[in-house]
Amino acid sequence: MLILIDGVDCTYKSTVTQKVSEKLNIPWIKGSSFQLSNCSNEELFSHFKEQTELDNMIIERTIYSNQTYATIYEDYAILTDEQRHYIEDKLKNKAIVYYLFANDEVIKDRIRKRGDDYVDVTMVGRINKLFAKNIAKSPLKVIYYDTAEWTSSQIAEDIINEYTHQQVK
Repeated sequence: MLILIDGVDCTYKSTVTQKVSEKLNIPWIKGSSFQLSNCSNEELFSHFKEQTELDNMIIERTIYSNQTYATIYEDYAILTDEQRHYIEDKLKNKAIVYYLFANDEVIKDRIRKRGDDYVDVTMVGRINKLFAKNIAKSPLKVIYYDTAEWTSSQIAEDIINEYTHQQVK
């Protein structure tokens, strides 16, 4: 099974990923990144396609990050709808998306406190709306966590319990 952790910046993705990885003793990788966005469409598709062959892995940032941020930052590589559907079909029976989110003001406050080289607080509302729209269209199983209400430890524990339950099936 693949654990896909995605969401807007400052929603505990890295913290949750690290906690789950350590507790389950399974590796994790970055699925999408601002650095990766500078590659060609074919390189990006190949990168995501390779991820569909993995098992017992955590992938932080997925095709939904790509779909969201590349729509806003037009010079970034983006998967076509056909490519995204291909990836989703390959992941349908082997992955769960854990979508971490928070309202605009919570995210803006966290970005201001942490600092961010890529996301401007004026873009948060647009990013949040696009992410929610893209995740809602996913044919994969999606579990939602409002990080204004859940701590990173609570989210990690919930993911660990779900993963353990899935492995028993």
